[in-house]
Amino acid sequence: MNFTLLHLTPLYACILAVWLVILSVRVIALRGNPAFAFFAFGKSSQMLERAVRGHGNLTEYAPTFLILLLLAEVNGVDGQWLHIWAGLFVLGRLLHGIGFGFMLQSLPLRIAGTVLTLTPMLALIVMNALRLM
Repeated sequence: MNFTLLHLTPLYACILAVWLVILSVRVIALRGNPAFAFFAFGKSSQMLERAVRGHGNLTEYAPTFLILLLLAEVNGVDGQWLHIWAGLFVLGRLLHGIGFGFMLQSLPLRIAGTVLTLTPMLALIVMNALRLM
């Protein structure tokens, strides 16, 4: 396979990286850095703890998802399915990150974010496993 043709994984890696930068700036702001004071609204120790978890949660799930996406792309899984699953994953990470990083009460966003994170991961696990058979 010609790896220069890979375009889905880099696209979604960049989108998730931008979101990671935003969540990082939020944590930095809540820790009191005056350069990012505009991002420190709702500042409290509880909000800082939630923002750290929102940031950390993205760093825990995104690498595994991107590896699964890359494997599926290399193995020739239909690009439309990959866009659907990757788009849902990004939406899930956005909802979860907003719920944790920017809000004190966010159960609906947290639940939706979790479902929209785990379902695409499971779908890519199955798609990759089927390619092994």
